[in-house]
Amino acid sequence: MATIIWYLQGTSPTTIEATDIIQFAGGTFGAAISVNAYNSSTHVESSVGADDSSANTPKNNKFISQAGGTGGDSQVDIGAGTVDLDAVTTANCVLKINFSHGVTVVTADAKLWAFDNDDEAVAPTDIDVRLAEQGDANWTEAEGLAAALGLTDQSTNTSHDFFVLMSVSPLSVGAKTDFAYKFSLTYQ
Repeated sequence: MATIIWYLQGTSPTTIEATDIIQFAGGTFGAAISVNAYNSSTHVESSVGADDSSANTPKNNKFISQAGGTGGDSQVDIGAGTVDLDAVTTANCVLKINFSHGVTVVTADAKLWAFDNDDEAVAPTDIDVRLAEQGDANWTEAEGLAAALGLTDQSTNTSHDFFVLMSVSPLSVGAKTDFAYKFSLTYQ
């Protein structure tokens, strides 16, 4: 049987349950992000509005530039200053997705993207979504299925980990709560 578990990484990981929300915020839980600015913190918000990740010192990935780094690399702030995107270690990626199966399988066509929470092909409204897999040199604007971030195929194993950097920015004033992320893959 296949199992997929999402984790917000930190000092210890926080499991993101089906009813939880990945909250992108200003400097603290619940703090607004200014228009055209990017998240300064990332949290797991429970279905009752609590910060389930507060005790785990969650990681944060903040988009800095698309091509301002070494040799045109994208840049990210991982909390200790700006670095080239492809220099970020798995431990500093905000999201870990684990796909496991009771028998050894090979994964293929894995992808992750944001959508409007209604139609997976439709981009979220008034939100700039940036995703990158650990090791990528540039961010992907993964808004809608056609723009999904492709993830690396993984060889035969019972457990497969995908490490992803995530950053968002509101493009207009107002709450941006009506969007979701989708992860898909095939395996054999």
